[in-house]
Amino acid sequence: MKKNTGFLLMMLILFTSLKCYSQVGINTDSPDEKAAMEIVSSEKGILVPRMTEKERDAINPTTENQQSLLIFNTDEDCFNYWHKVEKEWKSLCGKIGKADFEISDCNSIKVTGLYRNKESLGTGHYITVTVNVKKAGAYTITAMPDPENGYYFTQSGEFLATGEYQLVIPGAGTPTDYTPTGQPGDLIRFTLNGVVSSCTTYIPIEDSSKKPEYTMNCSKVQVNGVYLLDQELAPGNTITMTITATANAIGATYIIETDEIGGIRFSASGILVSGTQTVTLTGVGTPNTLDPIRLTITSNSSTSSTTCSATVNVAYTKKRILTIGSEPNGFGYNFSGTAQSGRMLKAANNYGTLSNSIVKCEGFDVIDGSVNPTDAQMQEWLTGSNPVDIVIIGYVNATVGNAAQGAAIRQYLQNGGVVLAFMDNNGVQAQPLLRAVFNSSTITATNIAGAAPGMVYAFSNIEHEILNGPFGDIRGLYWGEDASYTQGATGLPADDIIVFSTDEDLSGTNSYTGAVTAFVHKTLNFVYVGDGGFNSSNTVNTSPYTICPFRVDANNAPVARQRYGRITNSVYPVYNSVFTANAIAWGIKKAQFKDQ
Repeated sequence: MKKNTGFLLMMLILFTSLKCYSQVGINTDSPDEKAAMEIVSSEKGILVPRMTEKERDAINPTTENQQSLLIFNTDEDCFNYWHKVEKEWKSLCGKIGKADFEISDCNSIKVTGLYRNKESLGTGHYITVTVNVKKAGAYTITAMPDPENGYYFTQSGEFLATGEYQLVIPGAGTPTDYTPTGQPGDLIRFTLNGVVSSCTTYIPIEDSSKKPEYTMNCSKVQVNGVYLLDQELAPGNTITMTITATANAIGATYIIETDEIGGIRFSASGILVSGTQTVTLTGVGTPNTLDPIRLTITSNSSTSSTTCSATVNVAYTKKRILTIGSEPNGFGYNFSGTAQSGRMLKAANNYGTLSNSIVKCEGFDVIDGSVNPTDAQMQEWLTGSNPVDIVIIGYVNATVGNAAQGAAIRQYLQNGGVVLAFMDNNGVQAQPLLRAVFNSSTITATNIAGAAPGMVYAFSNIEHEILNGPFGDIRGLYWGEDASYTQGATGLPADDIIVFSTDEDLSGTNSYTGAVTAFVHKTLNFVYVGDGGFNSSNTVNTSPYTICPFRVDANNAPVARQRYGRITNSVYPVYNSVFTANAIAWGIKKAQFKDQ
């Protein structure tokens, strides 16, 4: 009997224990019938194991019974559970979880807009910041004044991949207090997914009682510096201008900026002073086009809606120039040597990337075509796989007049090439080439009547960038023939050319017939001057006055050759070098944009 009683007591304890483990209630005597455990509290929560991702991954669940294993990820700041089918940890914060990211460069933070107390922030108030995303996921970035001042910036979203991103964080609210004089402004702190960044910036809040009453003086806009394709702007790339403020505006803030065109923009801000002041807009960005960049300048003036404009010219890329002729180190019919023509071409103050370069250009590769290049050489240079950009032909040359080279030059011009032809030689050069270019057998080129060394001709008084270009305005001025005779052309199709000069000699008397001694083609990039020695020079500027009309100064800049002409009491300043310098500048532009 005692044995039976003991057995029954043991079984009762066992079943009672099993029932106790079937449901657990903490702070409750009656856990819900569907719950294995229920915790009741109005003051405290529960804590599951807290660990980093590295610690979590070290668990390495392997069995089915470990499905739904739960931890709190301190790196992500979220609960994670194990998914047995996909064999990976899942986040309760969303499929991709929270992103891990940081501000790449504190100096990249850019605040946009004018901030004034008692004036609400709008679409023009935002902060741009570049961030580096180490782990894809959801993000929230917030920028707040410290201490608070009635406004903030916030943006949320998802990064779908790692990498570098630029975020635009819009502002909201209304600044309460303005920044006292001499202070940098509100200190702005950034929070990235709840983590405070070490990067900060300042936003000055203007006194809304002071209005920016001023006008921009558009006539004083000046673009400064050299601009190169695909090269980031340097400190010298600026725009300067003047503004004039009213007496009531003194102490208010001006903000002047351009739109962003061609990869660049400019901006400036500062405090208005009495009267007229000069402001400098600093450029940022990288030019991505060789087209002229036309910018509109706007301001925050409360009294003027005037806009100004500025044009940024990006330096032309390096050009390949083929020069044909003799005397590269003597008279300089060929531009490849040390004569004045070659020095003018290679001088960086003429064509270069100096701040004072007249034509902003990355320079030239000059090919010496010598006196009489072969047909095969010309075809390779002009119509081969890498044709030259500009051809300059001077005295003395005979081969360009043959059929093969004439055809190559015509095809080159039709392909957008540039030819500057300075030619005479009794029709051996000029007439065959002109007939090839115009595809006409009726054109003639002969010595003009009364031809003699030192004849002087007047340039047409018309608007064209070769006559009125970067190196000077020579409309209505003069050019001089060198040493022998001039080839005048007749039979040219008048509708296809712009005449720069005729055969009327101003330094003597000749039978003027109206033959053309210089012209430019209207549709082909072809310039003709009927004198092979047009670019001839020597080291003196005195007698004889009938040779070497080309002249540069000590800086190799083109200048007039003084007292030129075949009659002593009828001499003129001649501007051959200015014409050629303008023509080369024109040719550079034509070569740069030939496909447009």
